[in-house]
Amino acid sequence: MPKSAHNFAEGDRVRAARRPEFPDGTVLRLMDLGYLLIRWDSDVLETAHHSELTKLRDDSARA
Repeated sequence: MPKSAHNFAEGDRVRAARRPEFPDGTVLRLMDLGYLLIRWDSDVLETAHHSELTKLRDDSARA
């Protein structure tokens, strides 16, 4: 797999920046071309491009 140009890792908590109605999610797998497999907290699995995501800070994920 080519080295990714983003700073996401498996297990990171993320939010879809342009989809405020979506719950937060967790990165399950890094994929090719900058895509990530995300499990949203609603138990929906989806691939998303890293440019569409914002990493949550550790303390906000626990709140």
